[in-house]
Amino acid sequence: MYFSGNISIDPSHLTHIDIIKPTKIFGRILHVLTAGRSSEKEEQETFTAVSILQQINASLRSQNITNIVRLAKDDINFYLDEEGKQDDMKEAMDHFKLEVDHYESELFNKLYLVAEYQDELINYLIEVDIQRRHKVGEFPIQVKVNGVIRELALGKGETTEDLQNRMKQKIGNQQQYDEFLMKHQTRFDQFLASMDQNLRKHIQVDSLSRSSKKKIIRPRTPVKDSEQTQSKYQYDREEPVFHGYYGFGDFFFYAWMWSGFTHDHHLQVNQFDMVDEHGTDMMSVGDTGFNAGSSDAMDPSAEFQAPVAEDVLFHEGHEYDDAFQSADLLPDSATDAGGAEVSEGGGWFDSFTDIGGGGDASCSSCGGGCGGD
Repeated sequence: MYFSGNISIDPSHLTHIDIIKPTKIFGRILHVLTAGRSSEKEEQETFTAVSILQQINASLRSQNITNIVRLAKDDINFYLDEEGKQDDMKEAMDHFKLEVDHYESELFNKLYLVAEYQDELINYLIEVDIQRRHKVGEFPIQVKVNGVIRELALGKGETTEDLQNRMKQKIGNQQQYDEFLMKHQTRFDQFLASMDQNLRKHIQVDSLSRSSKKKIIRPRTPVKDSEQTQSKYQYDREEPVFHGYYGFGDFFFYAWMWSGFTHDHHLQVNQFDMVDEHGTDMMSVGDTGFNAGSSDAMDPSAEFQAPVAEDVLFHEGHEYDDAFQSADLLPDSATDAGGAEVSEGGGWFDSFTDIGGGGDASCSSCGGGCGGD
């Protein structure tokens, strides 16, 4: 179990609305015939990389967050802490300013800044994702915050069995479990609220929204040591705790044991999202929840089995899709008014592809002429 928060920010900057030209033949034809009104649009923010990072930096520093883990522009790392340096935010920012001139600053598409912070209860990873170009209506700045419980970190020389015994002492019965989670969730939400206030103070915003959740990992097999989790960490995961940043593996290891622990101790679990080994949402559980020991939903030593509960919503797009489909847990495909199946996110023109895959290819049935702009 770990905590996951999100703050979405729409800064008060002027934006340009651009029309995105279709790449497929029939989409381009419709684009021309409708004078571009049929095409998707996107917003382009006018802030520069340096200016927005300065505002983010001021906001973080006002909350005493000065340890930076990663700073990247367009997927190129300008700073990556592989040694566990402390108080290195200024060093990373100065390096970025020197490397990025004004022209490059205006040309950026994406910025990533990852910082680390800790208090007496929780270790936090804060990922700031800034998209200069984005769909109309989407917020250009997303702040993801993950929190892991400090007192459950894997100690030096400690075995999995040692950690399980410590967990049993702290959360081995229902009352301990509920009180332990409440204490830590309250602290996490307080941190998130404080970050919200500091962002509003240093960035003029048109709109800002905040949310937080508890998340439980459902491993495919029991996790016996921290080395077993190393291959599961990659930068493209949805949550920063799954990116494998230096020194965070031992802090996060207990979370891989959590689902099996709740199953073995028959704990009532509720108000959480279950995620797969990549951090992708599998199901959302409501207020009532279920007894973790009453099915194999939480047991990594068994095949996944849907819990008997009324307030569970199942998702798709994760490692357990096949099992979910076999158990008929996912909703049927969407249908149009006439009953024909419609692929999600697809329009009529999306069914056509350019011959040979090229964006300017001609249609072979008419001998060319309609493929160009």
